Amino acid sequence: MKFVVDKDVLQDNISKVIPAAASTKVTSILECVLIEAEDSIVFTTNDMKMQMQTEFEAEILERGAALVKAKLFSDIVKKLPSGDVEVIREDNEVKIRSQKIEFRLPTLDPLDFPKMEKKPSESFCEFVASEFVDGVDKVIFATSKDETRPTFTGVLFEKEEDDFVNLVGMDGHRLAICKIKPVAVEGSFSKIVPAENLDDITKIVDIEEAEKVKVSFFENQATFEIGSTTVIVTLIAGKFFDYKSAIPTEYSTKISISSDVLESTLERASIVSKDEKTNIQAVIFETNGMMFTVKSMSVDGRYEEDVLCSVEGKDIRVGFNVKYFLDVLKELDGEINLFITSHTSPSIVQKPDDPNYIYLVLPIKMPE
Repeated sequence: MKFVVDKDVLQDNISKVIPAAASTKVTSILECVLIEAEDSIVFTTNDMKMQMQTEFEAEILERGAALVKAKLFSDIVKKLPSGDVEVIREDNEVKIRSQKIEFRLPTLDPLDFPKMEKKPSESFCEFVASEFVDGVDKVIFATSKDETRPTFTGVLFEKEEDDFVNLVGMDGHRLAICKIKPVAVEGSFSKIVPAENLDDITKIVDIEEAEKVKVSFFENQATFEIGSTTVIVTLIAGKFFDYKSAIPTEYSTKISISSDVLESTLERASIVSKDEKTNIQAVIFETNGMMFTVKSMSVDGRYEEDVLCSVEGKDIRVGFNVKYFLDVLKELDGEINLFITSHTSPSIVQKPDDPNYIYLVLPIKMPE
């Protein structure tokens, strides 16, 4: 194997597949990138949960394949000067040459590398790339990292009857739903994609400068096609929570406020809000007539601020985990509405001009 390619092209393409190179050293094979030089160059990584593969053009002088440690290969390429890079396999070594620089890496047998088979599509949806990334960003932060509740560690992709696709993330304390209109959709599906994989997939969109993202489903597998990169993901088994039944249909109090104003207020409140026993940063929302007050307290001190906004409905006093509000406010800008039902029922955060995004957060027991 021998090919020549520009350093920036090489670096871009190894960066697309590096997330699927295992770092736990379960086996040395899974730490590697498979480099294949045929009609084009193909890089493949696979940690047995996700496979990433990208294809690009280069000057191929000799066909062949090699298998080297992905992170090591990536680190080397990053440190090379601009210009052409030669990648050559000779016997059991891979040479990486640039100007007067030469690295030599051992190669394993490419035939030993495990590949996930791309299965036929039972259903699919295709999105405008920017809308896909925006939708994922608006729900992925609400997923859980608790592996004992696996369905909460992923994002649900669910086709609606109106051909919209709901992306849903939840962790048992909050719920985020983003409704996206795909440019194409076929079949019905309700599949849970691991959030950690989805986060890596969205990063490829920027590198590829992709216009569209196609997602295909088959049994326990999803395939994401992004420009010249294909990602195969093993889906999370199990039934997702009946999230639609959790959305309140009524509310007692509506607060209309600037997201920037509320975010700044809650950041101040969080300074003296942490409970030493629960480690939760609690904040209290109070309304009295047209007045909206935010409070927090802990052994470190107390905070109170009257906030400029519009208030409608009943007077309320309800407590929340401040983190759950700050997380969603990082994704929203402009005017937002808070719909508060009671001190025990979920409250809703929603932009008045965006009915396709809704965020629910459960209240917590209020500090005395």
